[in-house]
Order: sequence, then C-alpha cells, then structure tokens
Amino acid sequence: MAANKEEDRHIAKTARAAAARINLDISELHITCGNGNIDMIGKVRAPRGATGSISVRKEFQSMIAVIRNVRGVRDVQSSRVVIFD
Repeated sequence: MAANKEEDRHIAKTARAAAARINLDISELHITCGNGNIDMIGKVRAPRGATGSISVRKEFQSMIAVIRNVRGVRDVQSSRVVIFD
C-alpha cells in the first residue's frame, strides 16, 4: 500500500512538471493523484504580462493532453478548475 501512495505522489509531481511547461499561470492549481487518477482543483489564467491573444481554454486543453500522456496516469478530472479567459 505504501508503494502505491509513493507512486501516486510521483505521478502527481511528474504531472505538475508537465503542466508547468504549458504557457499558463498555474500557481493556484492543485494537482493530486489517487490510484493513477489525476484530480485538478483551483484556478488557471493567462501568464502575467502575456501579450496578444492567448486562448486560456485552448492552452488548458493541451495541458490536459500532456498530463494524460504522463506514465501511470489513468484519467484526468478537471471539473473543479476555474478558467480565467
């Protein structure tokens, strides 16, 4: 059981690192993992000082796609994320 918790912690950390590569402000986004299922809670917005028109929704969808490709991720829940467009 302890190995499973450790594995979930590693998956969440890897997913957070993958999400950080997307051009979004995720400082108020919490990413947790339980049995390979990623749960995201919080706020996502355009990065500070972003120039031009950045589609936060489009970038968020690509972030979810990147997280889904993290080894060990079974599913991603993002229904409790508020997107500031």
